[in-house]
Amino acid sequence: MRCFDCASEATAMADAVAVCSSCGAGICLEHTLSGHQAEPVTSPGNPSTRRLPGRRLFCRACADGYVVDNGFAERVDAALVPAV
Repeated sequence: MRCFDCASEATAMADAVAVCSSCGAGICLEHTLSGHQAEPVTSPGNPSTRRLPGRRLFCRACADGYVVDNGFAERVDAALVPAV
């Protein structure tokens, strides 16, 4: 399987190493973000969320809807930015 995001961007075709937990698209290491799902916890006067157990892998299009931890792609991008 090939990475859907690489194919959409018309860049070099990379093999998929994961499947997005939300949309099911194949994603390469560069486009994979690690995170977790959260569910709302309702209590009078104190709305909050509870982190669900387990790690989830997301594509960049779906990651905005979920709480994202430090994903591999974010670490790679940070390493390429020169320190100021």
